[in-house]
Amino acid sequence: MRLRSRPFLVSLLLPASLLFGAGTAGAQDEHAHMAEATDAPVAATKATRWSDPATWPDGKVPGKGDAVMIGRDMNVVLDVNPPALRSLTVDGTLSFSDDLDLGLETEWIYLRRGELNIGSEASPYTHKATITLTDNVPGEDINTMGDRGIMVMGGTLSLHGDREHTWTKLAKTAQAGSTEIEVLDASGWRKGDEIALASTDFDPRQAERRTIASIRGNVLKLDRPLEYMHFGKITYGVDERGEVGLLTRNIKVQASDDAEKTYFGGHIMAMAGAKMYVSGVELYRMGQNMHLARYPIHWHIIGKASGQYIENASIHDTYSRCVTVHGTDDVRVENNVTFNTV
Repeated sequence: MRLRSRPFLVSLLLPASLLFGAGTAGAQDEHAHMAEATDAPVAATKATRWSDPATWPDGKVPGKGDAVMIGRDMNVVLDVNPPALRSLTVDGTLSFSDDLDLGLETEWIYLRRGELNIGSEASPYTHKATITLTDNVPGEDINTMGDRGIMVMGGTLSLHGDREHTWTKLAKTAQAGSTEIEVLDASGWRKGDEIALASTDFDPRQAERRTIASIRGNVLKLDRPLEYMHFGKITYGVDERGEVGLLTRNIKVQASDDAEKTYFGGHIMAMAGAKMYVSGVELYRMGQNMHLARYPIHWHIIGKASGQYIENASIHDTYSRCVTVHGTDDVRVENNVTFNTV
């Protein structure tokens, strides 16, 4: 069963005072590609390619079902689309090459003191990067942070996509049956992008999702007619123009499609010593319904988190909230679009 559409919210912040249960750490598969990790700091080494057998301690590029570990003395650049992995633990550094579109499929990613970088604040990622979180081995609990997620404990998650203009408003009313809408500003939006039109009725179910078939200035041709009218006027000085949000991003973190039946999606969680800098990213099929502390993205009892943020993101078709900041101060939540959330 698919979720019914609900209106999106801009810059949605859902603080929660949540208790968090302890669990057991997940074990690595006995056939893991791994380098020994130690608690002592190790100086960063020259970057090496994932596709190069010499990068890996056993001289073999990771294969399907492997539990991969990137040790503290490793600085790896993902330059190929690897087969589906069992898991990925990062104590060193993993970066995505910006020379091609890339996909990474795994049960979970554990940033244990390590870093995962896709683009940077100074140089946003320009190709497509997709991380897909699977659930082939259910019930794991990685250092009390659960399963099917990107878990950050003392590490750094840095994801920077190239989309900044995330939402606008209607320039005029869009009538039911229309195949075009005019917006105030469509700069940076592209043919093939998915958008959401907020309901301007008392019924929130009149929010609609469409794909841009073509663009002419600020006029968007849609892939199919609108079912409902969307109001686009200022009346008596009150701006009642409906919002239009961009759902597509070039960096996407998602659960595999089985989550649509189970409502058990992926999640991103930061705990003690973690840092997250997330911009221009799409979170899809994320959150784990009826599972405490498993949200699309979640800062969990970190304390001071000055400089950390989620901005210009798209969070849609989720199963447990959108953004949760719990026991954490100074996180910036700005200019995000959410749609069809539980």
